[in-house]
Amino acid sequence: MISRALMMSVALIASTGAAWAQDTGFTDDLQTGIGSIVETPLDDSAIGFGGLSLEQLQALPDEGFQRELFDITTETQESVASGTGAVIRVLDKLTGRVEDISIARGQTATWGFVSMRLDDCRYPVGNPSGDAYAYLDVSVDGIDLPVFQGWMISSSPALNAMDHPRYDAWVLNCSTS
Repeated sequence: MISRALMMSVALIASTGAAWAQDTGFTDDLQTGIGSIVETPLDDSAIGFGGLSLEQLQALPDEGFQRELFDITTETQESVASGTGAVIRVLDKLTGRVEDISIARGQTATWGFVSMRLDDCRYPVGNPSGDAYAYLDVSVDGIDLPVFQGWMISSSPALNAMDHPRYDAWVLNCSTS
């Protein structure tokens, strides 16, 4: 969106440049086009304070970037199904111990000082091993509030990671049976 003030500034600079070129005897040997600047007043109806809507942009002449506006699409949601449980990998950063823990949906599993409750595990319909979305509540003994509560995504573990100085946990996949 080009603001009215910016367009007026460009017109002012262009007119000042043309006057300077004429006053100093500058010739257009660099083919800058300074001598051919035409000033036209701005049409107030074409410039709105809120900019142009998508429909107004698409109505512009079919040149350059306007053509790309017709290719704008929306994303569709992926169909998912709920699994019977999930496999969670847990890491103790202090000892280096790693273990994969199977948790049934609605159940709690304990590993050392870590307690994990799986509320739901969803996977893409037709591709159970493709991705997993698990809703977990993770608590550590000695800490009143959960150290993690939310959705973990197996294909993007850092997107919503558990933040604990000693323990790390992430979902691997959903169980379907």
